[in-house]
Amino acid sequence: MSRKSEALIKKYLDNTCTPEERALLESWYNSAAGSDDNANDLIDYELLDQEIWKELEKSGKPVRKNHWPLIAAAAACLLLCTFFYYSDQQTGMQKPAQVSTNKILPGGNKAELILEDGSVMPLAQDHTGLLTKQTGAVITELGDGRLSYAASGAANNQEVRFNTLRTPRGGQYQIELPDGTRAWLNAASFLKFPTMFNGTERVVEVSGEVYFEVAVNKHKPFKVVSSGQTIEVLGTHFNLSTYPEEGVTKTTLFEGSVKVSFGKSTVVIKPGEQSLFNNHTKEISVKNTDLEEALAWRHGYFQFNDEDVKSIMRKLSRWYDIEVEYTEDFVNQRFTGSVSRFEEAAKVLKMLEYTGTVHFKAKGRRITVMP
Repeated sequence: MSRKSEALIKKYLDNTCTPEERALLESWYNSAAGSDDNANDLIDYELLDQEIWKELEKSGKPVRKNHWPLIAAAAACLLLCTFFYYSDQQTGMQKPAQVSTNKILPGGNKAELILEDGSVMPLAQDHTGLLTKQTGAVITELGDGRLSYAASGAANNQEVRFNTLRTPRGGQYQIELPDGTRAWLNAASFLKFPTMFNGTERVVEVSGEVYFEVAVNKHKPFKVVSSGQTIEVLGTHFNLSTYPEEGVTKTTLFEGSVKVSFGKSTVVIKPGEQSLFNNHTKEISVKNTDLEEALAWRHGYFQFNDEDVKSIMRKLSRWYDIEVEYTEDFVNQRFTGSVSRFEEAAKVLKMLEYTGTVHFKAKGRRITVMP
């Protein structure tokens, strides 16, 4: 794929396309790649580039518009414009063997709210309206995988209760906390939080992966506790990935500033930086990072930058709720590329197989990885 096409797709995802560019991409997807048969074939990127840019140069030519929601359309276009390459830059791309999977569908908006008394409230994808009331809070489902906590005017001396929002493997969800902070939970994650933020600070607990847009309050710092480390902010946007199986907790900052602490060790990170807390050695380090990669999951796709197969498969395992095993002769190759999270698992695995360096065999929801 040319850099021009990659840039156009990125503009689409960022919602910065011109109306003509948006209409053309959506029209091309519907007419040329909307069927399952087309999706199973290799994509002729050279032809795609020629068609897209030839049409864009024709001023005044009407194109059929489609009013899909941004995320769904962007995910579909991104899937069909996916690129993968083997990091050692082997030549001779091979058409993959068929991944004989039953349909393993992608995850979606599903979660459960666990109240302090232990009762569990399943959260539906499209349900809207009042869910329940608690001390100091009115809890409402907003639809499209969103939950809202609103203060009910309770006095500060009332007892604060703690709830937990939990996503399963194959789930994601969004919540607005009582202070206006918004949080997006990736698959297999939880967020424990109070129904009211009384006192001098706002403290929540996290496991898995959560993206925060923290409401500014200079007099009441927002703290996130996870895997032994504490993140302290006043108001900022950051992503926290703290899956136990990864062995490292990553805090990626998009704007503002963040203080990350473990015991007496403390670092302050700036936008574009990522702190890494080693869960075994308890050491904290800081590096510059790819913000697009860190937030790809929330924008509806996987982004791999020189990432090994086992790390990739852990991400797929959580999102598609699959079990993964490896043959004895498996070699842990590295890949770079991106692919939509909104297609069935077989299509994602086929994109990896196009390199000819890794293959997959499926039995039910168990995927075997082979050289």
